This record gives sequence, structure tokens and C-alpha cells, in this order.
Amino acid sequence: MDQEEARELHVLLFAFLGMFHEKFLLTFRKENKFPANIKKNQGKILNMLYHSDKLTSTELGRRLDIEKGSLTSMIDQLEEMELVVRSLDPDDRRKFLLSLSPAGRQEMDKMMDKYTENLIELFADVIPQEQEQFFTSLRYVVEFMNRL
Repeated sequence: MDQEEARELHVLLFAFLGMFHEKFLLTFRKENKFPANIKKNQGKILNMLYHSDKLTSTELGRRLDIEKGSLTSMIDQLEEMELVVRSLDPDDRRKFLLSLSPAGRQEMDKMMDKYTENLIELFADVIPQEQEQFFTSLRYVVEFMNRL
């Protein structure tokens, strides 16, 4: 990759990030708010754990770009709300694994139902061929980024 391609990649990634937040996350938060006691970044934590099952706080912080001190406070609060549980990592007793509690999974199941309804509405006017192209492209991007 040369300098010009690297710059274009940077622009595309940040354009995608901004549009993802605007079109998907912001729209979802406005229309289907998490319960009042759950803040925006706590909602992102719950979503990440919903799709990843168990993560260390280091992995979670890296994926969400949240500083360790802030992340610890949010996880403590989610644990107090009985939405997240910490358990010892069986492979490394110095680490804790974070996962959703049964109540947290139940809350996220409800939120996912609402989120999928929003997505159906958002894509209602998109022609099927464009939807398929979007899905194919997004699958490729996710698979490619997993290989990096």
C-alpha cells in the first residue's frame, strides 16, 4: 500500500465509522432507548458481550476504545445492576472474564428484537439487490479485518 492509498483508507474508515454511528447506533438509541439507568457506553459494552460471549476487560476496552479506568467503573455499575458477571479465567487466574448475566442476556434479547425492527424499517426502501450487495460487502470486510 502506498501513501495515497493509506490516506484514502483512513478517510473511508472514518467515513464508515461516522455513518455507522449516525445511521445505526444514534437512530437506535433515539427510538429504542436502553433503560434510563444504562448509559451509552454501557449499552455498547452490553452489545459487545452479547455478541462475543466472554471477554477480558482488556479485550473489551480495545474493541470499544474505552480507557481502562472508565471501563472498570462502567463494568462495576453493570455488575451492580446484575447485567454483567465477572468470572475467573480458567486458563489464567490473574484475569477475569466478563459476560452477560441471565438478566443481562434477557435485556439484550429484548433490545435486539427492537433493533432488528429498526433495521427492517431502515432497509424497507432498499432494493433487494443492493441489500445483498451490502451484506456481501460487509461480510467480506468483517472477515478481512479478522485476518489483519
